[in-house]
Amino acid sequence: MKKIILISCIVITLTFLNYPILDSEGISYLIIFTCFVAICFSGAKIYFPRDEDYDSVEKEANQLEKYNGDFQYTNDGFYNKQKTPMELIKWDEIISVYSFSIPISNHKRETGLEIITDKSSYEFNSHLRGIEKLTNELYNHLPDWELNSPTIRINNYGLTKTKLYERHHEKDL
Repeated sequence: MKKIILISCIVITLTFLNYPILDSEGISYLIIFTCFVAICFSGAKIYFPRDEDYDSVEKEANQLEKYNGDFQYTNDGFYNKQKTPMELIKWDEIISVYSFSIPISNHKRETGLEIITDKSSYEFNSHLRGIEKLTNELYNHLPDWELNSPTIRINNYGLTKTKLYERHHEKDL
């Protein structure tokens, strides 16, 4: 970046000394403008560097998707480690899965997943450790995942829900 600034300054100096270049003021103005743009963007990059690049973001996302967090997975379902004793939530007992969003202040919202089973209902917020892997596991184990469902406003306080999965057949008893 410092080299770009140095080269741009040299080009601007040469442009001012040999003004007009190729007997055209338009070309000279274009060169000066281009050099000023290069100096501005290079200076901004030097003063405000971004540590995040594509590889670091992708690596972090892969780690989050592999991290079990507060859950333990089996072929039949998953355990929520926060509950004592740990309760097995079976894949085939899940009736529906909703994504919810609740306003907690004027400009912030709490988001998460609501899982309704034959026995109980569970709510997991987006800050729960391992929620990314849970979402992926639900998507992989439950058929007919609905990604284009409309978001429905539930009450006057701003609670919204989006249906992600709903079981279409009753279990055979």
